[in-house]
Amino acid sequence: MGFVLATSSSVRCPSQGAVSPAGQSKLRVANRPVARPDGITGRPVSGCTVATSNSTKQCTSVVSASGAAGKLKVGNVGVALDTLSGGTDGTTSGLSATAGQSKLKAV
Repeated sequence: MGFVLATSSSVRCPSQGAVSPAGQSKLRVANRPVARPDGITGRPVSGCTVATSNSTKQCTSVVSASGAAGKLKVGNVGVALDTLSGGTDGTTSGLSATAGQSKLKAV
């Protein structure tokens, strides 16, 4: 089980780059639209702190996101949970998430 991600949730790359999830207005938590993994995949990453060189690349976008609820769905797709994982296009690929709310938990 995990807490549901919303547009106000924190999604980050390992080097502290931030991702702003796109929301689904049909379901809200803490007055914010919930997010699905497809609202995180393809989104830009800003503020990645990796120093770009010949052998390193800053994260600029999310290439994959997984970690959806099996039962709680919006538009027949599971909502994203704070157990989210995924990757970016940067050297320090990976994602972590903090829901920032404790009202809605899903399995």
